[in-house]
Amino acid sequence: MKDNSTRRKWIRNHHYFFVQCYFYGFVQRHPASSLEMYSDEDNRNSIEEGLLESWYWVYDQIQESDPNAEKIEIDKLEYSAISVDEFKTILVITLPPPQATTESYFIGVYYHHSEDKDTVYEFRYFTLEYHDEDNSAFCELKEVQHCLISFSENLTESEFVEKIKCITNVKKAT
Repeated sequence: MKDNSTRRKWIRNHHYFFVQCYFYGFVQRHPASSLEMYSDEDNRNSIEEGLLESWYWVYDQIQESDPNAEKIEIDKLEYSAISVDEFKTILVITLPPPQATTESYFIGVYYHHSEDKDTVYEFRYFTLEYHDEDNSAFCELKEVQHCLISFSENLTESEFVEKIKCITNVKKAT
């Protein structure tokens, strides 16, 4: 997980690699099971424990190649699975406060799935990234691209979800 470019930009590798590499890779490899896992409210505590374990696992991997890597201590990573309708779900993970450009406030994963959630027809992976004190970058990660969609003021979780709905053409409930 070593990447010298992050060190030059003062990005904390722990934060950056969890969002940009680890979690994106997990969803990309397992879209249906990630949707099923994060939609299961009955196991919320174990899911939060799993997120926390993943957070620290990423740090352990980074530390193997960079013993001076900064460890970001957290108690938990909060998440919400928002059912837009019976075929669309948005997962939002709230991250530790970002401090540098490309560190994220939120991860948002949009899933378009079958009614039983066994098949994910499409997933899209969004981030709201720190740009400066007053502005954020709304971005989408794709297989080999990190795409800036727009700059905006810093957003709340619900505003972030609304931007995802707008980008994915999800109709607002009336």
